[in-house]
Amino acid sequence: MTEVRKVQKFGKSTLMVSLPAGWVKGIGLKSGDVIGIEVLDDGSLRMAPLEVLNKEKEKAVRIVLWEEGNEDLLTRSLYGFYLLGYDRIMVQSSEGFLSSSYLKCVRNAIKNFIGVEIVEHTPESVTIHIFIDPSKYSALLLIERMVNIVKLMIQHIEASIRNKQLGILEEVVELEGELDRLYGLTVRQLVLAQDSKSQAKHLGIKTSLITEYRSIVKSLEDIGDSLAQIALMLSEMSAQVLNNLNMHKEVFKECMDTLSLIVERVLKVLEGPDVYLSNSVLNLINEFNKHLSKYKLIIFKSLGLDETYVAVRDIIDKLSIVSKRLEDVAEIVFDISIERSGLEIDLRKTQY
Repeated sequence: MTEVRKVQKFGKSTLMVSLPAGWVKGIGLKSGDVIGIEVLDDGSLRMAPLEVLNKEKEKAVRIVLWEEGNEDLLTRSLYGFYLLGYDRIMVQSSEGFLSSSYLKCVRNAIKNFIGVEIVEHTPESVTIHIFIDPSKYSALLLIERMVNIVKLMIQHIEASIRNKQLGILEEVVELEGELDRLYGLTVRQLVLAQDSKSQAKHLGIKTSLITEYRSIVKSLEDIGDSLAQIALMLSEMSAQVLNNLNMHKEVFKECMDTLSLIVERVLKVLEGPDVYLSNSVLNLINEFNKHLSKYKLIIFKSLGLDETYVAVRDIIDKLSIVSKRLEDVAEIVFDISIERSGLEIDLRKTQY
């Protein structure tokens, strides 16, 4: 039965309504207690003591292991539940004892997650908890951090070629690991925002754009993988190949500087959607792709079909993948810019 209460004014601007006596008595609410109020998608309010709401919101799951040999499936399951917003994951053996290979698998997996710790460990099970307050992590700021890491990886690769310091490349690999961890946390935030309109509003994300933002972070993760592979290629090159490569360091500097500029502009559009800047980024990427083909031809004419050219070709092929993923990101941020541009776009403004 719906109870009706009259809204009353309290003070100059505060509105208040009394709580049903039966409900207050039933849950044991008393003066001074803290309650949580949640705005639901249909505009109605849901109220309960804060500890009740927090308890209800915890998502828990159990993974039962039967025999050794399913480490890959366990790793993927842990990663999947993390991305889907689960708070507590129990990994349990059906045979009464959790093997060392499974324990090692769990420990290795949680190293790749942000905010995850083992909270309980018995001979037959291990329980991990995700200590993440969604309200503390803005998905948009996480994406911007990912873009900055990509830019830093590019700068390290260029510096390693220019200065012939392969030790710099180790940092590229470390940054790729950080990028992967941020990818997982960002996807988790976007999934939670998709499940809760109020959460999306708190994070400043329109639910209609969540799919686009997920595509952006996936492209950024792919870019990180390609840049890490370039770093690995460079670190495995012979001294002779590196010397030959260094002869064309200005060509590579121009290439990497252009790539850094593209990333900078992508970041700027993410910070403040701009149709015209987004359009200039897409044009710049098209020019960059043409330059990649030109760079490959220049080095081929200089060196012929030798070991150095093959190495350069492989690196440029990876850079082409980076460029393609950046184009995917740029196209999405262009769409986001269009969506936020309002009802009019002045096409007379074609240059940025």
